[in-house]
Amino acid sequence: MSHDQDQERPRATPRGRRPGLGNVVVLAASALALFVVGSIWLALFPPVIADLGGAPDLDAVATRVRIPIGDDALSGWLVPGSRPALVIVFHGYARDHRRAWRYASFLHRAGYSVLAVDFRSSRERGRKPTTLGVYEMQDATATLAWARRNPRTRDDTLGLLGESLGASVALVLAARHPEVAAVVADCPFASGEWAMEDGAMIKLHLPKWPTAVLGRGLGRLLTGADPWGLDVAAAAESLQDRPVFLIHAQGDDRFSTEQTEAIWRAAGSHGELWLAGGDHNQAWQRHRTEYERRVLAFFARSLNGSPHHPVGESVAGAARDGTKPAGSRRGAAGAGTVTQGHAGGAAMGKVRGQ
Repeated sequence: MSHDQDQERPRATPRGRRPGLGNVVVLAASALALFVVGSIWLALFPPVIADLGGAPDLDAVATRVRIPIGDDALSGWLVPGSRPALVIVFHGYARDHRRAWRYASFLHRAGYSVLAVDFRSSRERGRKPTTLGVYEMQDATATLAWARRNPRTRDDTLGLLGESLGASVALVLAARHPEVAAVVADCPFASGEWAMEDGAMIKLHLPKWPTAVLGRGLGRLLTGADPWGLDVAAAAESLQDRPVFLIHAQGDDRFSTEQTEAIWRAAGSHGELWLAGGDHNQAWQRHRTEYERRVLAFFARSLNGSPHHPVGESVAGAARDGTKPAGSRRGAAGAGTVTQGHAGGAAMGKVRGQ
């Protein structure tokens, strides 16, 4: 064999070495990094959907208002009512003001003025990240200040209604501002820490540690805000002398019922705690007649001081269903009621505590 033929012979691959293994590792690491970054981005800036749930879109009949907040401004939608009472509605995570229309539809029929806003974390332009209460509390505080200054609403008795993140914000806002007369909170979380722990275990099926701790660190790094900063249960201790109506879903797939029960105890175990059947924030959809009747009765006692019943279809539906009234609040320092709804219907179950 010639020298030239020997040079042309292909070299054997060294034993144990696999061609392209380094590329596979780099590709896998890149894919994981993209997944993590994408997941964090979606958590901070989730897609926002209208989610009317069959309720009419009141954008066309509401008055668009501008609510100043520092050098910025929030967008608000005011639906004037016939009563001297205003209910401000705060939406939850990945929703906007249109989510409020399911509640505004029956509140406005009963004569209440309703103000709905977009948190800056849900608007289209100049959007802020979701912070589990930091930016959202600033937005809620600015909304309350606007309502107290505006000639159309400044003399109204004031109530709040919120769901999920908006429910927690409503409770803390009321605790900080005694001019808020009453609060309805649907599926709130008791603290940012507890919310992230439940989210890890219930929603993501991951251990709460270190998932929640890592999530907190990434949230602080990317937003400059501490997602564990909102302590709703601690704030609720300031609400022992005011009407609070708490609602939570027995099958909630985000927050455990223990969170709302902790808030109820912190607020003095007075008022009403309704454990309704269904998933997170589905009580209105699953038990619409009962939901509207309970909320209207609560606001009638708290904002108007006189008995009141839903009008139109809600009252007819309650009569057909044969549902019973929820236990009434028996004084600021007195005991309240905890009722459970059957998982598949609107009827109330047993009273668990008085």
